[in-house]
Amino acid sequence: VQEAIIRYNASSNPAVKNRIYQEHIHKAFCKMAENLIHTFKFYYFDYPFEEVKNEVVSFLVMQMAKFQPDKGRAFSYFSVVGKNYLINEMFILKMLMKLLVNLIQNL
Repeated sequence: VQEAIIRYNASSNPAVKNRIYQEHIHKAFCKMAENLIHTFKFYYFDYPFEEVKNEVVSFLVMQMAKFQPDKGRAFSYFSVVGKNYLINEMFILKMLMKLLVNLIQNL
């Protein structure tokens, strides 16, 4: 997968990028998102599992251009990026819930 991400980032042709993503990257990102959600027990979202998984995969795709192979392995980089995304989303969700509870209590 790492080599596919490197090829994806090196290409400027959208058709080639799409083929690389579909054939080599998508399945790995989906599995990584599933593993992150289950390993770190991110079950507190009010959305179905598939929706959360797809959000994580979308975020990973947006971060592909930032991957630098000379700084480390793709697996490590995207694991940290995905986990941090889920942590930030959980924090935002908890803050919104607190605000909502405070708003309802003050009515």
